Amino acid sequence: MIKNIVFDMGNVLTIYNVREYIYGYVDNEEDFLWIKNHLCASVEWVQMDRGTITDDEAISAICKRVPSRLHNTVERFIREYRMVQLPNPPMEKLVEELTEKGYDLYLMSNIAHRFRVFSKNIKSIQYMKGIWISCEHGLIKPERAAYQDFFQTFSLNPKECFFIDDTPVNVEVARNLGMDGCVYYGDVTELRENLHNKLGAGFM
Repeated sequence: MIKNIVFDMGNVLTIYNVREYIYGYVDNEEDFLWIKNHLCASVEWVQMDRGTITDDEAISAICKRVPSRLHNTVERFIREYRMVQLPNPPMEKLVEELTEKGYDLYLMSNIAHRFRVFSKNIKSIQYMKGIWISCEHGLIKPERAAYQDFFQTFSLNPKECFFIDDTPVNVEVARNLGMDGCVYYGDVTELRENLHNKLGAGFM
């Protein structure tokens, strides 16, 4: 019996288009690729999510690899990353309904420490009974240890949880550890159908 619904954040609880977001900082494709590949896809980015380096350390390391014209952009991007979140109103409504029906909701997200600053502006976060963010545990999805730590932190039985994430490998690992789930592709109607199929009469 499912008692707990576990949510990812980016592209699930909030809307996040990486191309549009980066283009808020650059104005051409060359610079877009520098930021996308050498910042967002960097080792330092993963380390920030893991909580093992500071923003200052990441900025210093990344700026050694990118053109000097982008140094200020790198610093701004890292310090401001996701401080402004686009709401996902249909998901907010779903989160509220699930809470009203008695399900306990949890967040499990790969994110750096700035989450604790901007999360107060995300309406859906207010409904979470528990919040697990990677930087506070030194682990990131899809590492098996991250899920095991999540279950242990909140004393949860994986078989009583249903996981919603926008990354297929994250859902696959969750399933391998006993937590069923589905990939969210941005269609809340489809997600509702998946939840209805899993939760049955407990959710319409």
